[in-house]
Amino acid sequence: MAHDVFISHSAKDKPIADAVCATLEKDGIRCWIAPRDIVPGTQWGEAIIDAISECRVMVLVFSSNANESQQIIREVERAVSKGIPVIPFRVEDVDPNKSLEYFISAPHWLDALSPPLEKHLEQLSSTITLLLAKKGAAPPKSEVSSEAAAAGPALDSEPHIETVTASSAGSGGKKALPGGMDIKKIAGGIAAVVVLVLIVIFLLPGDDDDDIKISQDNTNKVVPSAPVNEIEPTAPPPLGGVVWGAIAASPNRGWGLAKQLPTKEAAEKDAIERCSKSNSGCELRTAFSNCAVYATSSDGTWAWATDSTVDLARPAAIAECHKYTSQLCDSYIEMCADGSVMRVNIWAAIAVGDKGKSGMSWNYPTRQEAINGAVAECGKSDTNCKVKLSYIDCGALARSEDGALGWAHYPEMNKAVEAAMRQCESVTDTKCGILAQVCANGRDMN
Repeated sequence: MAHDVFISHSAKDKPIADAVCATLEKDGIRCWIAPRDIVPGTQWGEAIIDAISECRVMVLVFSSNANESQQIIREVERAVSKGIPVIPFRVEDVDPNKSLEYFISAPHWLDALSPPLEKHLEQLSSTITLLLAKKGAAPPKSEVSSEAAAAGPALDSEPHIETVTASSAGSGGKKALPGGMDIKKIAGGIAAVVVLVLIVIFLLPGDDDDDIKISQDNTNKVVPSAPVNEIEPTAPPPLGGVVWGAIAASPNRGWGLAKQLPTKEAAEKDAIERCSKSNSGCELRTAFSNCAVYATSSDGTWAWATDSTVDLARPAAIAECHKYTSQLCDSYIEMCADGSVMRVNIWAAIAVGDKGKSGMSWNYPTRQEAINGAVAECGKSDTNCKVKLSYIDCGALARSEDGALGWAHYPEMNKAVEAAMRQCESVTDTKCGILAQVCANGRDMN
């Protein structure tokens, strides 16, 4: 597939990269993103090289994860060597390592640190649109079909999408915007003109930001009101035939999941019953015989999509959710009817302020809600609080005696702690210690 933009990202930042891809493709900008666009049977490295060679712009989702990825360094080097503009879309307050700093510098970043992330996605889209037009390759108008949203689930043999906004469900979300002029996008376009000047000179070196100094160890912790749901085992699938899965959800973000059921009706009933064990007002979201992704935003808007794999369903669900809200949508629940995939993406975040006090949040359904929770907790005892990391696994923040910081997140907390300490010790000669740590599910907390 011909494409205009190559999205370079760490696999750990896939929800953000999917949001970037969904926003750009919603605006008619053709994207290439792994693993979605790697043709089965093709060598991974060969596919990456070909995709970079054929793109006109590279978007780098820049974070601490990207900073540690040798694969991303190789991708950026490849783009620069071919004269392809690289737009660093910075989603964490972290400086590039020396290898990346050679190619990108602070004055030329598009920062996406302050909420809501949606406005930064719109600015990114406007910037790329102008850049492609300047390069003589204006992207085509979006060819997203409206038939998928209107079709019924039937036998789930074709991709299917359905959306509901928080306002229509009575939970205070935003309605779909009418057609016509979008003031936010116009404003983003104006801002993008300034950014374009910077992109033209993106290879020039820039100044580093000052290190944030932490003078006091104090951590606040916040637990959201939504309940913690556990995935319960279900009976093994019947021998032969089609198996069904289903997702049910409640207004307070509780959920129930069913898998490996012999009929659609049985899956629907099972999902609602599981959801109702801990929540009230549970309703069926979707039943399917393939794979499904359920996306949501911080204002309660939600959407779902089904396809043959969760990797195909994910961008469709996120893109559909973005049609009805100005907030960032995240993939919340991903599963296949046969039980081969079954996960809930809950978010955590750690923030620190000027006085060295920190705040943590966990068990949130979206990244933005976790960020808001961490900043709010930190703000109870400090000023100018900023999120250092947000994640769906386990994260740790280290601080040295002279105030230097290091942070990281990994599936295992011990690896996150080791990496945070290693980063902290690399920028100071004084002793480092862990300031805050927590997994997205609230475990391994300190």
